[in-house]
Amino acid sequence: MAVDIHETFVDLFLGAGFIGGMVAAILYGITTLQTYLYYVYYPSDTNGLKLLVGFIWVLDTLHVSLMCRALYYYLVTSFGNPDNLATGDWSLFTSLGLNLCMAVLVQTYFAFRIYYLTRSSMRWWLTSLLMLLVFAHFAFGLETVILMFIKKEFTALSQITLYAATPFAITAVLSDVFIAASLCILLHGNRSPVVETNTLVNTLIIYAINRCLLTSLVAVAEVIAFAILPDSLWFIAIDFVIGKLYANSLLATLNSRSALRGRNHTHDDGTSFRVNTINLSGLQSSSDRDSTGDAQSKTITSTRARVKSVPSGDVIQLETGNLGEA
Repeated sequence: MAVDIHETFVDLFLGAGFIGGMVAAILYGITTLQTYLYYVYYPSDTNGLKLLVGFIWVLDTLHVSLMCRALYYYLVTSFGNPDNLATGDWSLFTSLGLNLCMAVLVQTYFAFRIYYLTRSSMRWWLTSLLMLLVFAHFAFGLETVILMFIKKEFTALSQITLYAATPFAITAVLSDVFIAASLCILLHGNRSPVVETNTLVNTLIIYAINRCLLTSLVAVAEVIAFAILPDSLWFIAIDFVIGKLYANSLLATLNSRSALRGRNHTHDDGTSFRVNTINLSGLQSSSDRDSTGDAQSKTITSTRARVKSVPSGDVIQLETGNLGEA
């Protein structure tokens, strides 16, 4: 079946690429702003975390540069040249690989945060499962990018949908869903009778769900566009955006710590709660709290939840103590 080069690559591909590029440029501006705010407000974070944020920003900058180079190649250099419009440029396919790297780095970060939050009896198998999904995401993504370099022509990309692009999207979604579900379960399992603590836990659960939902929906939309309309190449426009969603999800998680730290809750009886982080692995189970609740109520005259930032940036450690001991 003959492909109308003008319709496919000018009206659909070039139009979709231009739209995706504009949206990606806006998101890159947000990424840059969030990166700046991170270094301004969190100078005491570990060097490893600072290096991760800086590396994510460098990858995002390289992606925008390659994206602009690809758009210039198709919109300007190859204008009126059907042969160039029918094949993929190296900068276009390389930009897809950079997005893959950003996504995998962010997913790995959250997987290791879950490792430190989980009890020792289950942390290894849970983290191993998450990292297996993340590794599968990276492997299928790398396979997809390599096959794109091999196929080159856009009309031939539909041949890799079943054994490369579709598994790539499925593992991306599963990784996000399992990471979000793990965080939600860990948080929900450590709810307490304290209203302020539950409010904080609910906020963190919403953050985890929102982070997963957006990236998962975009990943699904990308593979649907690739599978149903491979000649339109709308998946290129969607992929321009998805890497920046991962970068901004990480930065938003880190930068939200100041807002959580600033939440001071006060009971009517004057007990002050300042919430920042919850160490889930260190909290008592509900049965332990029930068995010791009566004894504690006789000795504890006031409770303080002391704010302390931790490198995870995703959870907060609730530290309780007697104010009289401070």
